[in-house]
Amino acid sequence: MPSSGKVLEDSIRLSRIRRIKLTLYTVQAVMIVALGFLVVFVLGEARVKPTLYLPLNSFMAVLVLLLLILCLESFFFRILEIRFARSSSARHLMAKNSIKRSIVIAIVTGVLAILLAVPAVRGSIEGAGQDTIDVSANSPPVFYSSDVFALMEVKEIQLRSQKAVQVYLIDNEVYQRNAGNISDLYSYRLNTKDYVIDPDSLPLTVTIPPMGYTKYYVVLNDMEFEGTSATMVLVKTFSPTFTGLVSLLMIAFAVANAAWIAYLMPIERKYSAGSIYK
Repeated sequence: MPSSGKVLEDSIRLSRIRRIKLTLYTVQAVMIVALGFLVVFVLGEARVKPTLYLPLNSFMAVLVLLLLILCLESFFFRILEIRFARSSSARHLMAKNSIKRSIVIAIVTGVLAILLAVPAVRGSIEGAGQDTIDVSANSPPVFYSSDVFALMEVKEIQLRSQKAVQVYLIDNEVYQRNAGNISDLYSYRLNTKDYVIDPDSLPLTVTIPPMGYTKYYVVLNDMEFEGTSATMVLVKTFSPTFTGLVSLLMIAFAVANAAWIAYLMPIERKYSAGSIYK
């Protein structure tokens, strides 16, 4: 086949590859939107009223998995594009740009993997998100079991007081029915065992039960020592779904792009000598 004929054939193949790639990416983008709606609104029971709740923890895992698949697909299409490129300059430029892009992706995903997977680093981030709240009998503090995106959860609360007082963890529905009736609130408390603050011992730790996205009240019973207040620390942690699967996928992202860089570097050097791009 004449040289001009081969160039034309390679050009046609390259155009077909790019059309197929664009079509596949479009279909997968639609899939991401559909899966996002399914995971967040159907399986995750998202809601707008009475309070906004958009659980993105599971969706983040699905999203990162699909992006990893797209990334691997892009490697395959780039190999074909380099193969059917019409000149050494084009092949060199494709390989060079892919290397640059993969370096950025590997660095970003590697940093995110460290933030999510390394306990010491993750613990410092979780610690920075802790809140200290004053607790009084007249104004029970309110908190939610997680943030609106379900990325961080309240694992437990720690309470201190200068005198021995009782504290009750009450969910919103029970509190609204029995507000002001301390005897009923005592009966319906979720912390059935750990509810007395001992000022001479370690902070009272109350574990938050796994009840989904829930609004809680912390009711202080100061009947024995009226006017006594307490301080409460919300101990937060990343969602296990978010830290577990997402961190593993981030590691896979970084490893895949590092391997892709190692694969492309000899190709980039091979075509750099005859390339007009430097």
